[in-house]
Amino acid sequence: MGSTLYYISIRFTDTKDLQEALITAKLLTTGNGILLAQRSGYECEIEGSLIISELGYENISSEVNYMKKSIENAINFILNSTTGNDADEIITMLNLKWNQQTSFSLINIQNKNRTVVGHIINGNLEFFEKLTFIGNSSEIPKSTRKALKWSIEAGGTNPGSLSTTVSVIGGRGSAIAQDEINNKGSQLLSNFQLQSFNFDCGATFYDQAFATACYKNDIDKFGLAHISPLGSAMAYYSMLTFKKLNLTFPNVGCTNADASLNNTKIFPWYARVQISSSYAFSLVPILLNALGWKEIGILYQNDSYGQSGYYYIKQSIEKQDIRIVNSEDSRVIPANLNRTSVKDYKRIIQRIIDSEARLLVYLLQFPLCNYVMEELYDLGMRKGDIIIFTLVTDLLPLYSYNDTFLYKRLEIGTPMFTIVGQNWAGDLGKNVLSKYTETYKSSPNSFTCFYYDGLYLIAHALDYMINRGLDYYDPTKLMAAIRNQQFIGCTGRVSIEKGSNDRIMDTIDIQGNWLYDNGTLIVYKIGDFRPFSLKIISIEHPIFYPDGTTNKPTDLRNANQKCPFKDRLIKTFTSGRLLLFGICFAVALESIIITVVIWKKWWDVPIEPLTQREEISFQDLIVGFTICIEFFQFSAMGPDFSPISVLLSDLSNSFSLDLDDVLKMESGVFWIIVDAVFGGIALWLLLCIVVLTRLDERFPSFSPFRFLDWVADYLMPILGNLCFIPFVSICLDIFVCDQSIGDSFTDSFLSKDCTYFCWKDEHLVYAILSFFALLAYEPFAVFCRPLWQELQLFLHVKTVPLYLMVKSIFQIALIVLNKTVKRATGLGHGVIFIVLMVIYVVFIFRFKPYNYPRFSWWQALSLIGVIWIAFLSTVILGAGGDSNIYLILLFAGWVILILFGFYVQTKKYPSMLYRKKAGDTSTLFKFAFTFGKVARSSLAKIIPSSESKSNRLANE
Repeated sequence: MGSTLYYISIRFTDTKDLQEALITAKLLTTGNGILLAQRSGYECEIEGSLIISELGYENISSEVNYMKKSIENAINFILNSTTGNDADEIITMLNLKWNQQTSFSLINIQNKNRTVVGHIINGNLEFFEKLTFIGNSSEIPKSTRKALKWSIEAGGTNPGSLSTTVSVIGGRGSAIAQDEINNKGSQLLSNFQLQSFNFDCGATFYDQAFATACYKNDIDKFGLAHISPLGSAMAYYSMLTFKKLNLTFPNVGCTNADASLNNTKIFPWYARVQISSSYAFSLVPILLNALGWKEIGILYQNDSYGQSGYYYIKQSIEKQDIRIVNSEDSRVIPANLNRTSVKDYKRIIQRIIDSEARLLVYLLQFPLCNYVMEELYDLGMRKGDIIIFTLVTDLLPLYSYNDTFLYKRLEIGTPMFTIVGQNWAGDLGKNVLSKYTETYKSSPNSFTCFYYDGLYLIAHALDYMINRGLDYYDPTKLMAAIRNQQFIGCTGRVSIEKGSNDRIMDTIDIQGNWLYDNGTLIVYKIGDFRPFSLKIISIEHPIFYPDGTTNKPTDLRNANQKCPFKDRLIKTFTSGRLLLFGICFAVALESIIITVVIWKKWWDVPIEPLTQREEISFQDLIVGFTICIEFFQFSAMGPDFSPISVLLSDLSNSFSLDLDDVLKMESGVFWIIVDAVFGGIALWLLLCIVVLTRLDERFPSFSPFRFLDWVADYLMPILGNLCFIPFVSICLDIFVCDQSIGDSFTDSFLSKDCTYFCWKDEHLVYAILSFFALLAYEPFAVFCRPLWQELQLFLHVKTVPLYLMVKSIFQIALIVLNKTVKRATGLGHGVIFIVLMVIYVVFIFRFKPYNYPRFSWWQALSLIGVIWIAFLSTVILGAGGDSNIYLILLFAGWVILILFGFYVQTKKYPSMLYRKKAGDTSTLFKFAFTFGKVARSSLAKIIPSSESKSNRLANE
């Protein structure tokens, strides 16, 4: 326990005994005060002590001199004041004068000199000189708590007056920690208070002469422990300088990650709360593999940092399915290059560009990392051509120097990604973040949390030693205590690995930066990385890639398609997008008009409910199968849910023929699909002509017409119903030309194949064919959907024609939204999609689309399942979060929906269909797979009615 003021009035024959006793008792520290009576202050040399002296006795330096002066004053008083010779009267007058003594001088020991700093006259105190207290402090100790001095290097000045705010902002974390510890309510160091001194001896650049002179100037202010300066090199060289100056005290690193600092034999006075670069390096391939990167480039600087980084990454990469694509001789450059000399190594940088690697692991420290970014720009790279993954622990400093080359670094270095030790962990971390923003009215950096924990590590060690009565002034014992601490801090659990200087940390922050259009640059947390747990990555915020989306680009530039131009030339073509919107809405309007006309003229008719049990037919199965397929098709038309489940997303895209996320559109794959769609539409039109004109009965001897009539029974529901969304979607893809490398329509290129420039040559031919295909397909599809079921003798489950008409319009609306709004805003598209789906489900519940209630029930439930996945996908687009949680919610919702569906079905919707007997089924399949070549006599056994389809059609 410490006191601020010690009053000493006992008599010492030798003042040096007093001084040695105070030093041995560790009382001569900042925050303490020494007040001595006259006869205790002889020969006092304790800096900052205060001596009360009788007025006129200021220069007395020994007991003998004091006695002489006192006798002399007494004699003078007797001679001047006494008229008689009575001894008793003289003694009485002397005692009276002595007891009424009210005049004193205050003497302060400053720079080993006795300086009169004030008087006390008749009880009035007056200071006329500045006081100095113990520890060379000019502030009067205000607390009864003993001060524990520590120091920090969090200045903002470098040699040559080049300033930076990085360490200053980070160092504020220690200031917040000190305020908390010194708060009277704190349980840590409750009878003490921490007092800091900030050294400004080089913020990011080390200069030996500058630093040595700076340290010497305030050599008595280092205190019990020291927080190391910014960066590994600064920490390394500062400790070497301390050794030369014979300074011994614990150093705590908050921003020093270099692997070389982990050796306790070389750096016995060092421990760090920042994660070691060797640990971080080994994690990089694990993270990249988890994020889906399989081919990468790498560039490291030729020093201990770069070499160790390359070593640990290469060791770890062998266990991951990742390949380094740039050659061995294009992976390293010297560490000491400047902006001019880096150009001598542009051959190496050019080889990295030629390797086509998009992700570049960047083992370069400041300022070399900046110079290489600038050279990448000069060699033709632009935003998105290169994505940098760096181990720099704070991304903002790369852009903190607003020089004439800043625009190059912003172009190449945004976005950029890194991993750092966990920041703002738990409620404590959030509280520290709140205190920072309230106190400093600005945002902290990724170092602030580590500075906060760095001081708490020192404080916990001091508290541990004080509570056990240990000598915390012994640097060896204090260093040992620091290594043995464990506590929960702003960066999570803090502890030092045994036999090492390194921090043990199981949770790492994934961070990225983003440059807004208004020039604001931010660093944001993407999620948590737990490399050795079952759940490796927890995403809190979607990763934004250079194109502004969350879609991961290809590992290699132009990997999917070899575009005949550089990616950096691509820009949004507003005129092309407006044309696309116009075409889509024209298609939608045409569909609405045609559908309404067809319904009013031909299909505004009711259907008979299914009132008796029937044998289920192949045609009934097709209707049921359609409900299942439409679930995936509607899901694919909604918001992107690949962040939740890539497998489900690919499955839905496959059913809707939206295959660009499933297949690599190389070697004309897209055009093969387009040709197949045109062929399918042509076949559909042919079947419609055969059925509507009854060619099979007009020309009964012409077998191809009979074959086509048989094919129509099975293919019309597939080509006209199940293929409606894929066919229309693929045809509209031909018009998606909303990106360009110029300002004219012919400078725009097809979204699905950048080798095709739009509105000329082959694309123009395909655009015309697509236009006429849509013009012919949609009306026939809308008309023949209800027609097909009227021609089926074995179909028992009938669909209400009104529902088929509404479904046609609804599907067109979803396709148009998918091609227009979704390309502009994924979140907005998700909201609109959900609203439309809810309206559609309400319509289904109201109008009952099938004559069999069970089918109507499951149609509605399947679309509610679509709404559920659309809702979760929209939430993850807007708010982010852990994809695994969303996946669990998705399947949990579906399971509940299915169980509820079966429960209601058993209670409310009885079965009206039963399976055919084995013999009848085999006859049916024999008929189906012999393409109608079954004898008419055999067919008659299955089809009891002799009414022909043509007669039924003519009658209707």
